[in-house]
Amino acid sequence: MFIGFDYGTANCSVAVMRENTPQLLTLENGSALLPSMLCAPTREAVSEWLYRHHDVPTHSDENQALLRRAIAANRDEDIEVLRNSVQFGLASLHQYVEDPEEVYFVKSPKSFLGASGLKPQQVALFEDLVCAMMLHIKLQAESQLPEQIDQAVIGRPINFQGLGGDDANAQAQGILERAALRAGFRDVVFQFEPVAAGLDFEATLNEEKRVLVVDIGGGTTDCSLLLMGPQWRERADRQQSLLGHSGCRIGGNDLDIAPVLYTHLRAHV
Repeated sequence: MFIGFDYGTANCSVAVMRENTPQLLTLENGSALLPSMLCAPTREAVSEWLYRHHDVPTHSDENQALLRRAIAANRDEDIEVLRNSVQFGLASLHQYVEDPEEVYFVKSPKSFLGASGLKPQQVALFEDLVCAMMLHIKLQAESQLPEQIDQAVIGRPINFQGLGGDDANAQAQGILERAALRAGFRDVVFQFEPVAAGLDFEATLNEEKRVLVVDIGGGTTDCSLLLMGPQWRERADRQQSLLGHSGCRIGGNDLDIAPVLYTHLRAHV
């Protein structure tokens, strides 16, 4: 069974097709959105949690080395990694607020996947963080479905956050793809988020049109000019339909932060 997977900067969501209509699945407290947050006793607990409680394989030497270091570090700190040691979404935020000095908390890991200068061990860590979130979401989705999920179409921005251009995009998509495969997806394909956002509108077109799609996400705002119409609907590769793209690294997260920052600064002036 396949799903559409929005692994977003601010929130994640998944949908399945039922009677030719996409249907969102609930991920947390009856909501279809899961905030992109993770909390664990330590950074190393995430890697051990994947291995110990979900038998997630390590496909590279760097992942294996990370796991060995994680198990050793947790043992030295006398930390027992339990099945509920890693929390996600609002549950992770609540755990962090209760004890911010004693837990490892990550918000919006997608923002860092295209960063320049990441060392192999840092790439491996981000892969584990993304894998843990994807695995949790997959399990939540499967609890509402009659069969296991093994295929996913994952949305991706035209340009990930980062200054490395094509190299940054390849690095970020590679992390997402490897994480998804390790989380249990057999087949993974990627679709540009502006294309995905415009597919519903494209279904109403009877001829080719030039369409401006404005995608305001959690971490970026993208404007894309696309060719859309009947001749494009069944094409898996939409690269040729992308006529132009512009964007900035400002999104919904910044709008959330701005009023809080303004209030804080005003109170201290």
